[in-house]
Amino acid sequence: MINLRVLHADEDGQSMVEYGIIVAVIAALCIGAFTKVGQNINAALQTLLHNMVQGP
Repeated sequence: MINLRVLHADEDGQSMVEYGIIVAVIAALCIGAFTKVGQNINAALQTLLHNMVQGP
């Protein structure tokens, strides 16, 4: 019974796993957001370049 109490009291590993999952989710969201922003910037620059080449 003492072994179960020790395992229940030791939550350090569980906390580290939870923090790891949170960091992974945040990283995935950042990568997705940066990719989308990069695509939008690329499209805007391509439009600008096309308009500069074509002229008014």
